[in-house]
Amino acid sequence: MGRRLLQRQKNLTINFTGKDVMDLTLNEEDSVVNLDIDELETYIEGGAIKVQEPFVDAFEPGIGSYPFNQTNLASALLHLVVHQHIAEFSFELNPEPAKQHCDFSIRPNVRGNGTYPLICTITLTDYPVIIDYTNGMTSTAQPYLLTP
Repeated sequence: MGRRLLQRQKNLTINFTGKDVMDLTLNEEDSVVNLDIDELETYIEGGAIKVQEPFVDAFEPGIGSYPFNQTNLASALLHLVVHQHIAEFSFELNPEPAKQHCDFSIRPNVRGNGTYPLICTITLTDYPVIIDYTNGMTSTAQPYLLTP
């Protein structure tokens, strides 16, 4: 998801404002990713947190139950991080409390034009990935939480 958002950020056809909201780095040696997304405009609708998609592009809404039912890529990433962040605090799912890689914050929007009342940040720190060099280089998330 982070890679897709970064691709959208770099594509000036869909990022016509030139917004630079995220930074994604891969450490191949340690097989970890660091992701920082800042200043996502956020609002509450029907009691649910929604992220205003920063880039104009098509997204097929998720199906199923929370957190997989989001209507845009930025919201999907936020809610997946929130879901995983909560799981990191469960001893049943994360027997190694030091393995906490996901974080987020939501705060009042005091900057900008105030179109949306909240600002969201998303951070993944040393998030474990599996790097595959079979067909070029690809990376996928390395499971580190237990299945309930």
